[in-house]
Amino acid sequence: MNKALFISVKPEFVAKIFDGSKTIELRKSIPKVNKGDLVIIYSTSPVMSIIGTCEVKEVIVMEPERLWLKFQSKLGIDKFRYFNYFEGKSISVGIVLINCKRFNQPITLSNFRRSFVKFQPPQTYKYLDKRHFEGAFM
Repeated sequence: MNKALFISVKPEFVAKIFDGSKTIELRKSIPKVNKGDLVIIYSTSPVMSIIGTCEVKEVIVMEPERLWLKFQSKLGIDKFRYFNYFEGKSISVGIVLINCKRFNQPITLSNFRRSFVKFQPPQTYKYLDKRHFEGAFM
């Protein structure tokens, strides 16, 4: 549990994660995470801030059609955009998020870079050592 998954998420989906209407974050590739790992939620432009954290409950991997049929009410996305996102893919990945905690004050990218000078938010996700962030995120 020393690993943290830093994910970049569009602002509209960040809002749904923290209001509880989106409990499964979608990805096209399978992250190497385990139950209980920390997930750091970064809201992309124009927000450009770390909004909060969640915990991995599980990672679901299945065909896009099957994942949609089984979990559509937890994905926070409409059918058209979902299938457009997974077009041409044989698998879809859902990271089930629990214990989501929104920060009282988001951490802006510029403030984050004061401690981690050359940090670049990932297009999808990157792995970080959780011990570097325990004071800031926990």
